[in-house]
Amino acid sequence: MNERPAKIAVICHMLFTLASLLLAIYFFLFVPGKGIVPMVGLPIWMGYSVYATIKSVADIIGRQRRFTNFSNMIARWEDTLEGRGKALALLTFMTVIVGAVKIAVPLLLMEL
Repeated sequence: MNERPAKIAVICHMLFTLASLLLAIYFFLFVPGKGIVPMVGLPIWMGYSVYATIKSVADIIGRQRRFTNFSNMIARWEDTLEGRGKALALLTFMTVIVGAVKIAVPLLLMEL
């Protein structure tokens, strides 16, 4: 019953990761006058972003279908919060917050 919201959460997570990767690539290639921290930190972040994107795709199309972890998490939240709507709202909130942090990392690296 929770497979569709779980798939959507995994896809949103992947899209936020791709946006962060593209932002990091843009900063690394096209912004002049970077310090040492962005020169080292951005490639590390890009490597992590590529890994996370590949892992998200594998979670969606792989044999193990690890998005069932998200389904199980939603089911536990439904029991704890006593409602499907509250559980899905919490999943949405957490997905957006994690996405915002992922997009903020390249911005913060450029400020250092």
